[in-house]
Amino acid sequence: QNIHLMPGWCSDLEKRLDTYAAENSHLSFRLFLSSDPSLGIPIGILERSIKLTNEPPQGLQANLRRSFALFSKEDFDERDSKIKAILFGLCHFHSLMIERKKFGPLGYNKTYPFSSGDLRDSSLVLYNYLEGSTAVKIPWEDLRYIFGEIMYGGHIVDDWDREVCRKYLHFFMQDELLDEKDL
Repeated sequence: QNIHLMPGWCSDLEKRLDTYAAENSHLSFRLFLSSDPSLGIPIGILERSIKLTNEPPQGLQANLRRSFALFSKEDFDERDSKIKAILFGLCHFHSLMIERKKFGPLGYNKTYPFSSGDLRDSSLVLYNYLEGSTAVKIPWEDLRYIFGEIMYGGHIVDDWDREVCRKYLHFFMQDELLDEKDL
């Protein structure tokens, strides 16, 4: 995994693969590797490889679908209606954060590594924070701080980008989200 992090080892791997090919390796021999795009991967490995890419979906609606696909129907159905509504807002927020990335410097002042892991981890924090709570009022300020300053905000280093994140969270994380007729 992540062979782009070991360019020296990639050269050794290429030589070993040449040796295996010369020795008539087994017909079922397969080697699965993962990598980010990198100039350190030898051409020989790339030429004999089948390359697959995992591109993010295009468009806000596709991003929203992909965000919801992270959660099983059973897991989602067993949650409280408030948590479902907040998770809906969190998925929409995540989709917007991902969609802004494709606009480069018009979307953010820097490139940030937002991923589905951020959404998954934020949802776990949400579950843990609210599941045992007996409070009637949702702690929106706490949730906005956790998501905006820690979970997603941990990636953000530019003040203007952080402000955009705060504004999005302020829009999605509020009492109107719990009003079912608005959903």
